[in-house]
Amino acid sequence: MRCTKGVFGTCRSRSLSFAAGAWLSALTACAVPEAPEWDVDIQVPFSSDPVSIIDFLPLDENGDTIIRVSSVDGVSIFVVDVQEDSINYSLGQMCSDCRTYHGSAVAVPGFDYVDSLDVSFPEKLISLEILSARVGTRLRNDLNFDPLRPNADPDLAGYLAIAVRDLGSGVLLDSVLVSGVEQGLPAGTEKTFELQVNGVEISGGLRTIFYVHSPEDAQVAQIDTAMNARLASFIDQIQVEAVTALVETDTLEESFIVDVDEDVRDELRDRVQGGSYELELQHDVEADGALEVSIAGSAGDLFSGDPTREVRLTDLALTPYLVQTGQLSVDEVERVIDYFDVYIGYRAIAFGTRTGAGGQINLSRFTPDQLIQTRLKVTTQVRIGDL
Repeated sequence: MRCTKGVFGTCRSRSLSFAAGAWLSALTACAVPEAPEWDVDIQVPFSSDPVSIIDFLPLDENGDTIIRVSSVDGVSIFVVDVQEDSINYSLGQMCSDCRTYHGSAVAVPGFDYVDSLDVSFPEKLISLEILSARVGTRLRNDLNFDPLRPNADPDLAGYLAIAVRDLGSGVLLDSVLVSGVEQGLPAGTEKTFELQVNGVEISGGLRTIFYVHSPEDAQVAQIDTAMNARLASFIDQIQVEAVTALVETDTLEESFIVDVDEDVRDELRDRVQGGSYELELQHDVEADGALEVSIAGSAGDLFSGDPTREVRLTDLALTPYLVQTGQLSVDEVERVIDYFDVYIGYRAIAFGTRTGAGGQINLSRFTPDQLIQTRLKVTTQVRIGDL
C-alpha cells in the first residue's frame, strides 16, 4: 500500500485509505474449505493516525499558511508568521506651514502631528493567546532635517511618543517616549523601538499611535513637502497557546491512493455479497459540519458526482462520538475492486460552534495539541465455499 498526495490535499488522515486496504486484505486472507457455502461477515476495525487541525486555521490574503504547530521543550505551541504594515507621512502632510515655504531654504517651521497605523490580522483570525511575542515600531527619517530638534533643554527639544494598543479591545500594551534631550533622529536614519509581550490575548491586531512634537529652532533646510518619514509596526517571534478563528463554510479536502493486489480481484468479485461501514470521529475541536467520502479509480474522479466513476459515502458529519453507518452494495464493492488504483478522498464543510463575547457566531478556539481521531469499521459479507 502506498499513500501519496492527491489533488485534494496532503496525505494526512490515513484512516479511510488504511481501512480500505485492511478490508480488502482481510477478504483475501480467508483460508476456508471450498464446500459447503457460507455467508460470512468480516469486520475490520481500524483507528486512524491522528489528524492535525491545522487546516481549520486562517490563511493570509494570498491563501498561504501563517500558523504552524511547533514544539518548545516538548510542549506543542502555535507559531505565527510576522504581521506588519507601514505608512509614509509627507512633510506637507505633517507640517501645514511648510507648504508656504516649499522650494525655499528657510528655518524649518515647528509642527505637531498625530496619526495611527493598524496591523490587522487576516479576516478570519479573531484572536491570539500569546505566550510571547516581540512588538515593535520602526521610524525612518527621509526628511532633510531632524524632527526631534535635539537640545539639552527639555523645553526646546522635540519628542516622539508611540503607544501600542490591542486593536480589538483598545487595551494599552506598551508605550515609549523618545526625547530630543537624549537622542535625535538625523536625516537618512532609522530607529526601531521594541517591547516584549508575554501572556496576553491580542484580538484583531495592533494599533500603533504615533505623535511627534517638532518645535521650531534654527535648523535651516530646503523645504520639500514631498519628503517623508516612514512608520512601520510589526509583531513577530509569535508563540501562541491558542487561536480563536472564524470557521464558516470552510472546506477541508484530502485524498489518498491505495494499492490493491491484482491477483485477488477476480476472487473477491465472485465472493462479495454486500457490505456496510461504521464511522466515528473522536475529537474536542469546536467545529461541526457535513462530511462526505469518495472512493474512485483516479484523483480526477473523486467527488465527480458521477456514480459510474466513484463510490460516494454521504450523510456523514464531523460531529464527535456520533456513530455513523451506511451500506455498500455489491455493485459498489465490485467497482472498488475493479479500480486499478483506489483513490479515497474526504470533503467536509465545517462551521465553528462557539459564540464570541460580542455575539459573533461560528467561532472556534484551537489549541496546538488538538487532533481528530477517525475510527472506521467495515463489515463485508462474502460467500465462501465451493462456488
